[in-house]
Amino acid sequence: MSANETLLRLDTLRFRHERDDDRAFGYRLFRDSRPDDWERLPLDATLRRQLMRLQFEAQTKSYRTLFPDARFDIVEFAGEPIGRIVVDRSRTMLRLVDLALVPRYRNRGIGTAILAALIDEAQAVRLPVRLSVAAENEAALRLYLRLGFVAIATTKTDVELEHWPSVAQKSQ
Repeated sequence: MSANETLLRLDTLRFRHERDDDRAFGYRLFRDSRPDDWERLPLDATLRRQLMRLQFEAQTKSYRTLFPDARFDIVEFAGEPIGRIVVDRSRTMLRLVDLALVPRYRNRGIGTAILAALIDEAQAVRLPVRLSVAAENEAALRLYLRLGFVAIATTKTDVELEHWPSVAQKSQ
């Protein structure tokens, strides 16, 4: 399937609640979303897998602890799980906690479509969308900035971004 075909069939994206039987997919997605630097570490492959598993478990636990009311969804494309999105919806904002796509589905407009839908949802209720991204994740930063997010805080490791409803939406 070409990238153009994917762009034309975004209406086949489906979001469903994450289930216990999605755990193996979630781990593979987590592992495949890590920087290549992990592969260059001078570690035995078994130890590397164990560290990745521990990191995955820690991330899962921290998301569920820090955002107990967040919705954890699996993104499906044409019936196949291709990603995960975690959104915490409060009375003051929609926080994008995590968005990850299987590598072969990146750069096809799917992430943009998902983010656009989240922005539209926030616009409808006149709330900002907020997220944090690793400062070295240049591709994600370019995407967020292109979609109208602005940096509101920066550390050595992360950039906090926010997208406000359009002026037309604010005045209604």
